[in-house]
Amino acid sequence: MLRNDLQTLISVALEALIAEGKLPEAVRVVPVEVSDTKSPDHGDFACNFAMVASKKAAMNPRAIGELLASTLATKTSVFAGVEIAGPGFVNLRLQPTYISAYLEGILQAGQAGVAQLPPTGEKVNIEFVSVNPNGPITVGSGRGASFGDALSRVFKSAGIEVHKEYYINDGVNSEQMRLFAESVRHFYRQSLGLESVFPDKGYRGEYVQQVAARLMELEGDSQGDAEASWFQSKSQDLMIERQRNDLGLFGVTFDTWFSEQSLHDSGEVLRCVEELKSKGVADEEPYRTKLKLGKGGVVEEVIKEAQTDQMEEDGDEAEGVTVEDSQASSTNKTLWLRSTKFGDDMDRVIRRKDGRLTYIASDIAYHKDKFNRPAGASKLYTVLGPDHHGYIGRLTAVLAALLRKGPDTDENNQEALNEAKAKLDVVIFQLVRFLKDGKPAPMRKRDGNIYELRDLIEELGAAAAPNSSKEEQKIKGRDVARFFYLMRSHDTAMDFDIDLATKQSDDNPVFYVQYAHARICSVIDKAKEAGIQLGDQVNSSVLVHARELALIKKILDLKTEVERISKDHGVHRLTTYAIELARTYHNFYDVCRVVQPDEPELSKARLALCEAARMALSGTLDLLGISAPRRLDREA
Repeated sequence: MLRNDLQTLISVALEALIAEGKLPEAVRVVPVEVSDTKSPDHGDFACNFAMVASKKAAMNPRAIGELLASTLATKTSVFAGVEIAGPGFVNLRLQPTYISAYLEGILQAGQAGVAQLPPTGEKVNIEFVSVNPNGPITVGSGRGASFGDALSRVFKSAGIEVHKEYYINDGVNSEQMRLFAESVRHFYRQSLGLESVFPDKGYRGEYVQQVAARLMELEGDSQGDAEASWFQSKSQDLMIERQRNDLGLFGVTFDTWFSEQSLHDSGEVLRCVEELKSKGVADEEPYRTKLKLGKGGVVEEVIKEAQTDQMEEDGDEAEGVTVEDSQASSTNKTLWLRSTKFGDDMDRVIRRKDGRLTYIASDIAYHKDKFNRPAGASKLYTVLGPDHHGYIGRLTAVLAALLRKGPDTDENNQEALNEAKAKLDVVIFQLVRFLKDGKPAPMRKRDGNIYELRDLIEELGAAAAPNSSKEEQKIKGRDVARFFYLMRSHDTAMDFDIDLATKQSDDNPVFYVQYAHARICSVIDKAKEAGIQLGDQVNSSVLVHARELALIKKILDLKTEVERISKDHGVHRLTTYAIELARTYHNFYDVCRVVQPDEPELSKARLALCEAARMALSGTLDLLGISAPRRLDREA
């Protein structure tokens, strides 16, 4: 990558200055960063090393900058100019042929390598979406689905082995699943004309009636007297199938759909609970510890509260699964996870007095098991919605409790917490607000039913491509939805402008990027008709125009973005990069005529540059999970 090569050149120059005694050894720890200049007039890139290193060097930043600029200018032929700007920024102006020479490497890497970094040996498990199997995938979950899938694609492109996982909350004794099954049973019996009472707090959504109708198709009228447990098993399977199909429509697939109930069936949940008890991080003492946390998570006060019945209902512990009588504790006491030992703001209930295990008990076993997918996984990523901030502390504490080695000491607990923070990253995405006619548009159907992700895909596709087939509309709807979901950072609330999303013009960023790809394909086809084809020997040194060089630099930035996003998870920058790459290509094409029969060498080089830009656009769209059409019609 160009930026990395420049960082290496600068590092070599700094080592020379240190060896000559012109800079102190202390500056070695200062990272070298290469960034864009504020204006093309200032050069190709800038380096702020002098500013950052001035304190370590105990020198004026401009003096450091002058030393660095002089060394770079005299010891390498890469630079056409090295200038000091402001208090010490070093602006780098590269030789045009140095930039254009990178084109050959881009073409040799090909489509598969345009965004691919070398293997790192790192293995990660990423869990996302994980909607309970008692409802469909909604438009709210669409943001988490697009983010988690795009992040997984970036990880793979960054040389990381990735295992994508969907956690099915299918505990057979879950109160939510019982109510869902009872609701389906009601509508099934009702359709048979049998007497039925709708369950208190049951589910009335249209999708529940659809599940009941589907059961009628599969089973006929044979199950009118079936128990709720039968309906729970069948309804759950049908809902999971629907979730899987809708996510597939959205371009999201998983390596594993993991069943929570399997952890109970295997006895792993109870084994993990016993392990924590033996470690002394879970006990039945009748109190709860709460921490009052200040800025930066500093503990301001430790509060020890005598246990009350209400404590078992606090937080997400209220819904749980029942332990078989033979496995239940005979003490009739609450079992607490002392999660405050590991930075959580309060201790958590693992098992209630009546023997019911809470969701956190399953979380303990699940997080231990996750490290097996892929084998030897070094890090777990869990992507959760905006109402799950409290899960960060508790899940980190769960993992820390499992990881703790040695006796119960503050030092060992802190060491385990640090390890858990390194191995678990809980990523929270924020709310999406949908807009129509510039006003908030509550995403519910006219009859009050849930507006599903599939509804959004169909609506966007039909509006954006009204004359296309249903299949083409689904692809268009998916592309638009994914791009718009990913246009803003996951940790900020976002507006989804449906009117803009359905425009088939340059105002629509999805169309703008896809049209750039289609335009390049058209140029390549026309060049072939003129007798100029890809694959011929290319002399990249003829590419010296400012817009040619700008396009090459922008193409090279794709790997830089992949590397950065793999570390900070800013997937939204890919949409920004795609728009900038498309704009840079359009700027190049508007000035640099590609097919010029009287200049075959330049034509071949520019055609090769077009192919490199096409590969980068296609690679970026693929990372976003969006198609790269070879043809795209424009509105008049």
